[in-house]
Amino acid sequence: MTQTFTVLTEENPNIDEVKLMLSMIGVNIPDSISNDFIIPNITSDSEGKKQFKGVWTLEVDDLIITIKLFKGKTSSVDYMLFKEDVDLTTGNAAEALVILESTKTSDNASRNTAVYQRITKFTTFDTMYPDFKGKKVMFWCNSIWKDKLTQTAMVGMRLMETLNINMYSLNKGNLINIKEKYEITAYECRDDIIESKNAIPEKKGNCSIRLNRLDNDIYISLKLDKGNGKSSGVISHDPNVGFLAAIINAFEKVTKKPNHNNYIIKNHNIKQKYFDKCPKSKLWYSINDINIVFEECVIKKRPVLPSQYFTLESDMTEKLATILYDYVSPNETIFSNHGGCALTCIKGHDDTILSVGQKMPRPDIVFRNDEHKEIEIIEGKLEKELGKGIKQLSNTHLEKFVGQLNKLYPDYTIKKGLCITINSVDCIDKYKNLEFPVKFAIDNEGFFIHLSQDQ
Repeated sequence: MTQTFTVLTEENPNIDEVKLMLSMIGVNIPDSISNDFIIPNITSDSEGKKQFKGVWTLEVDDLIITIKLFKGKTSSVDYMLFKEDVDLTTGNAAEALVILESTKTSDNASRNTAVYQRITKFTTFDTMYPDFKGKKVMFWCNSIWKDKLTQTAMVGMRLMETLNINMYSLNKGNLINIKEKYEITAYECRDDIIESKNAIPEKKGNCSIRLNRLDNDIYISLKLDKGNGKSSGVISHDPNVGFLAAIINAFEKVTKKPNHNNYIIKNHNIKQKYFDKCPKSKLWYSINDINIVFEECVIKKRPVLPSQYFTLESDMTEKLATILYDYVSPNETIFSNHGGCALTCIKGHDDTILSVGQKMPRPDIVFRNDEHKEIEIIEGKLEKELGKGIKQLSNTHLEKFVGQLNKLYPDYTIKKGLCITINSVDCIDKYKNLEFPVKFAIDNEGFFIHLSQDQ
């Protein structure tokens, strides 16, 4: 009997996440199945024009999985798994079988980013769907973990376990159950949480998070803004926001009495004018109507929860264009940064990799052609932003990134091109004299042309 499911994702569809979600409901995909089996549904009209509507299919024996892109209405997880017959046009995620958040960042690279910054995705989901019966999964894909966790990561993972989040990592094809590997246990009471967090030594020069309790009043001291300029005085410190959302929801879970606790936030560094504007921070969607006070500030109004968790991606976007070009190109992809998707490392020969700094200007895709010894840097843009794309391909803008490529491929020629989303591919000739050539184009109806092949 054929089993059919639908996977929604905001990412470039990846087989590892799909395999893990299905395994959570007892459906196993063989290890031999790779990303090559995820096929975009490409059709042709009577004139032979190719068309893509943003849907992929994965077929394995008696299993058919349809994969579609979605756009979150708030801070959403990366993947959701549904039965095939669920109506997804409503944007209601309550009937998901599995939700999954994926990252490559491990405890080794960044304790806060790897753990706390991710929890907000789940606490937001829990607030919108408190009666959710499916599985929640945190997945560290292709990440390396040491034999012993840092204290920061251990606290974060105990919070995840308390909030019923399954934790797995993948390293060189080996799936690891994080709970079992590190013997993660859930918190049992409020004082257990407080003692565990406060046991982490304060670092000199840091504003460490500290907790204490007086009856049902829980005091949380933590900084919630970061840096100067626009980030100063406003809730903008994502890892600390994630921690606050997680810790409050964990306190609520172990107390087992809704709104029994009062949370007083100290040393937060947030200005009153921030609270005057009813800002839509990730934090508010994670704590909703829970009792919370910010010292020396008055919360004028809280934003209401969105009526939908997601919408299906129906427009031809820059992200969809670069993902499709990534698939149809015959050259090897050695780097990708599809809009809103996970940032990859730059691949060299023999599994050599170079990481790309979060603030380093970078293109959307980089291809390698070993036959001609060429590296092709691609910038994806909507038609109205072509000028910006050309500017971003300039040597000055990508100088540091190109320097990284030259380290890995000193004897390769570097070329540059554009991947664009336009009104109609029938009008592509008007862009034939740009400073950088258009290599791939898709229009609003999903018709596309691969100029790398056709020219």
